[in-house]
Amino acid sequence: MEADPERLSALHPSWDEDMRALGPWEPAGPDAPDNWLRARRETSATVVLAESCASTMELARRLVEEGILGPWGAVVCARQTEGRGQLRRPWQSLPGNVHASIVLPPTPSDGAWAGAMRDLLPLVAGHVVSEVLTGLGGEFRVKWPNDILQNNRKVGGILIEERNGVSIVGAGLNLADCPSDSQMREDHSVPAGKTRLPYFSGGPGTLVETLVSRGKSVYVVMLDEIPPTRFITMFESKLAWFGRTILVREGDDTSYEAALAGLSLDGGLVLLRGGERSVLHSGSIFPL
Repeated sequence: MEADPERLSALHPSWDEDMRALGPWEPAGPDAPDNWLRARRETSATVVLAESCASTMELARRLVEEGILGPWGAVVCARQTEGRGQLRRPWQSLPGNVHASIVLPPTPSDGAWAGAMRDLLPLVAGHVVSEVLTGLGGEFRVKWPNDILQNNRKVGGILIEERNGVSIVGAGLNLADCPSDSQMREDHSVPAGKTRLPYFSGGPGTLVETLVSRGKSVYVVMLDEIPPTRFITMFESKLAWFGRTILVREGDDTSYEAALAGLSLDGGLVLLRGGERSVLHSGSIFPL
């Protein structure tokens, strides 16, 4: 942990809850930096907690390069100064919310998923996160490709970046607070909301440890038992606005209405417009 537990506790009640639940804290060990501490409570995943960083994505990548994090290792920061979402839009980092990045395992080298994972990885990440959150008592939908919705409000977002053969998924979840409607971008598709998880108690660090430990199980079962074609059908059942007419925006100027008909085998959005079928791979969608 690259932070002072007392400072983290002071940032928000949810962080105070985590610091108490995960402590007491002790020096991380002779091979760790002097200011790193280790929780005595055993957890099922390696989660690095930090008070502040530019972005958890960049911090996680640095820790991978330094050999500190491996597959399924995670970073959680209480405050991000340069958090970003899809299309490199800034992500508002509110105290008590989840700002995290998780290192993904290598792409399968054989089997049905070997050739499909690269195209479907954004949907796989959305599936894994939504499955874990649903197991904590909520009901969630995924706005293509991987925004997390609850009660028709955006409660989270996922971003995946691959560099030097290592893929890292960044996740933001409105655990404690959310931007007001007036603070949202003018072109937002849905308002923001706060995540409701009836079967969960704890703060950002505890939730990310749960996402990693349970998410790993969801991922392994998917690889072993669910081929990509069946995964596409299964994902469609949690796809926001499936079967409805939506507004599609490609680039800055092109907008049109189309029926959301499903997903293609490479993860694109299948649209029906004027009797014609097309596949959208890049763009924004809005409910009507």
